[in-house]
Amino acid sequence: MAQVPLPTPTGNDVPSTDIRDAVYAGAMLDKVVTSTELTYKDRLGGEHYTVDGIKAEGDKVVEETRQNLIPLSRQYMTLAEAQADIANIPDGATTYYRSPDDSALAIEVINNGGTLEATGREMPSTATIDAKINEKLPSGDYLPSFFPVMYDKKGNVPIWLDESRLDAAGLGPSLQNVVKSTSDVLIQSYLNQNDLTPDYFPLYIDSNGNVPIWMDQSRLDAAGLGPVLQQKIYDFISDKINIPDSSFIEGDQYKFTFKKGRLAAGQSVSLNFGVGIDSWGERSTIPQAIINILGGVFKDPGWINCSTRSDGVMAGITLTVNNFTKYDGDNENNNAPPQYGAGPDGNAYYNVNSIGTLTWSNVTATDLSLFYYDGTGSFTITIDGGSPFTITGANTSTAKKYDIAGLSATAHTVVITSSGSGVVSILGMYGKNSAKSSGITVSRMGNGGAMASDYLNWKDWISPIVSSFDLDLFFMIVGTNDFRKSAGIAEYVNGLQVVIDKYKEATPGICICLVSPAQSNAAGSPALSEYDKAMRELAVKNNVNMISLYQLFPKTYDNSGGAWVDSLHLSSLGAYILARKIKDKFMQE
Repeated sequence: MAQVPLPTPTGNDVPSTDIRDAVYAGAMLDKVVTSTELTYKDRLGGEHYTVDGIKAEGDKVVEETRQNLIPLSRQYMTLAEAQADIANIPDGATTYYRSPDDSALAIEVINNGGTLEATGREMPSTATIDAKINEKLPSGDYLPSFFPVMYDKKGNVPIWLDESRLDAAGLGPSLQNVVKSTSDVLIQSYLNQNDLTPDYFPLYIDSNGNVPIWMDQSRLDAAGLGPVLQQKIYDFISDKINIPDSSFIEGDQYKFTFKKGRLAAGQSVSLNFGVGIDSWGERSTIPQAIINILGGVFKDPGWINCSTRSDGVMAGITLTVNNFTKYDGDNENNNAPPQYGAGPDGNAYYNVNSIGTLTWSNVTATDLSLFYYDGTGSFTITIDGGSPFTITGANTSTAKKYDIAGLSATAHTVVITSSGSGVVSILGMYGKNSAKSSGITVSRMGNGGAMASDYLNWKDWISPIVSSFDLDLFFMIVGTNDFRKSAGIAEYVNGLQVVIDKYKEATPGICICLVSPAQSNAAGSPALSEYDKAMRELAVKNNVNMISLYQLFPKTYDNSGGAWVDSLHLSSLGAYILARKIKDKFMQE
């Protein structure tokens, strides 16, 4: 490769940003290291030693010292020996004694009025000279193709020769200015010409001016991820959350735990559970199993829904219906939003311009809250055949609540009678028993036959009613119907998300626990395991808890021990598995 002529120094002040001075300085640095000449001149004319020059000067000093010692004809091993021979050393004359260590060969002293004093000069040893030279040269074994020109006190190599080509760890401000000024046109062709801020800086701009990746407050950000990165992230997350574990108890539990602590401390509180959201929560089997395993005694009746099914009786409460029409919003019945409102479980009873009655029996409560649709009609509430309370609708088409307090702590009969004029729609009741100062309340809040997406039909009626329950822990059991009806994961997840959002809206701080169903005697597509996986991912996303009955039960339907009351629903024996898990995960001290 042809040599570039050495530029003539400019005479600029130090430091110089002129590229000619930088090239000259680099050439002189090469001369320092590799030249056999003893000196070199910098660009301002100053003369300095090369490496060979330093060695020559060292040799010269050694020789001069040796020659100076010969005329003295006396050598001293120690300073004390020299001091003892002071009479033979003229006043003002110098002599040497051997260095007590390897730092020098000999140390010069001067006779100052009969006392030998160090002059500060020493006769260096060969080891000293080598050490001084090594201070200027990088230490270690190096390849001819990769040789450090210098290194700092920490052993870092800021500049080196790579195949005889000068290279460096970076450029200081002076050389940076040189580079910046060399070819603005060339550099600017590769740089973005837009106005930028330190807080928001693009790392790459495509030919269309789009910025796919940038720094936001020194944090890497991007417009999105391509399919390869998306798959890698998905695989990583799946490895972490798709673990065949029977529970994921990591959600927000403060409200529930604090209320539990108050209950343990003997305060007058009700720890309120809700169990939904399909038939596993409408049937009394699982809610009753939870009560049984937590002591067998409940505090309040809780939610008293509009359900007449015989397998859903809780606390002995039954409902008889006369001349009212049932609204059931799931896919097997109305499968549409309610015309006159619904309870949080998607059930209600209504009539239009008709006289009818709803009779709840065996309601042991001192306080009742009746939830109704505020329509055009009027109705009465009668307790145990006493004087009726009349409620006249204001036609706001919203959910309203009527409170009755001061009842005796005995079983009551509650009769709702429509007047026969206008729209009357009853959504359910909530009962409390002040005769019991504290305890656990478990409400059944499911809808038989419902899929998760069915809740979109009555989602707007959940929060206005549930906000009065002060729920602490809500179990969302759902998936059997989604699976056997092949609803698909997308609808399943969408419906679950809506219910989660509505219950969080109704009760800030509520502890939610998703529960995936066990493998029943049903078939569908995709596999039930996919619903279990989707629920687990949703639990992580929403910071809620999860219990997997799919993992707790056999992966194929097995009723040899009586865990199932039918092909789709758990028996009390099967419900014990879930109740046991709930107690272990939420109620153990």
